[in-house]
Amino acid sequence: MSLSLKSDSDFNFDGDKINSFVPFIIGFLMYSVTIAIMSAFFTHQLTSEWSSALNGHMTIEFQSNVVGEGEALTEKQKEEVRKIIENTAGIKHVKKLQEAEILKILEPWLNSTSIPDDFPFPTIFDVESDAQTKIDLLLLTEKLSKVSPGVKIHDHANWYAPILKVSDGLFFFAILLSVLIFCTVCATVIFITKHTLKSHEDVVRILQLIGANNFYIASQFKQYYFSIGLKASLLSIALSLVTIARVFFIYPEISVRSMFEYGGILLIIPIVATVIFMITSKNSVMYFLSEDKWVN
Repeated sequence: MSLSLKSDSDFNFDGDKINSFVPFIIGFLMYSVTIAIMSAFFTHQLTSEWSSALNGHMTIEFQSNVVGEGEALTEKQKEEVRKIIENTAGIKHVKKLQEAEILKILEPWLNSTSIPDDFPFPTIFDVESDAQTKIDLLLLTEKLSKVSPGVKIHDHANWYAPILKVSDGLFFFAILLSVLIFCTVCATVIFITKHTLKSHEDVVRILQLIGANNFYIASQFKQYYFSIGLKASLLSIALSLVTIARVFFIYPEISVRSMFEYGGILLIIPIVATVIFMITSKNSVMYFLSEDKWVN
């Protein structure tokens, strides 16, 4: 039996007014699942890329004027610091940041505030290390403190690791939320299937009297609920497209690859939901008819 929106049926399903609202309910549930998974995927992808960029990086800072400890580092001290860092096991690359680079980093916090010419810029070294090698930061700090006591080592892993945990937590929460919504869809289908079956009790009894088996009756319900699921899918896709278009407008830097990935999620969720919709409705009818628990 072909699955289509319009086909011959022994049941007048168009007369079921209560089911006219079901596509909207299921459509919004599909949309909720789609947005939840897309948001989790976007957040997880963003933090993963950020983690990859920062992994194995740390910043070593020397204050320009340490109270009671004299002036900023001299060129000789800077070279000495560079040699100490480069000779540390696990260090791959050392770069001293220029004032223009430091100013660029500070830009988001300056709010267009002008910086005086005599502003005491700190001496900052951007250090790239082997992610697989554990560096003894205490020993490195001790060595650098002999050059200048105002040294501070910022290991990026110490503060982006908790953010990754939060991102992973949000991702799994979105999956859990999606599973709960799909369970809600199944419960809704079971409820409306029993209601629809009961409203067509006379037709069901006649079909059973003339020899129609439960599979034949259930197949007609599956075909009907396929049409409902298809309408719900179209509503979900339309709402998701509007949402995605808005996100891409706000974040134009999103890659083309990500657009295809989000498009895949946009299509997969309604397809999966529609299949679940059909299978649940058919199995529900088979169960109710076999147990004869649909009349009361």
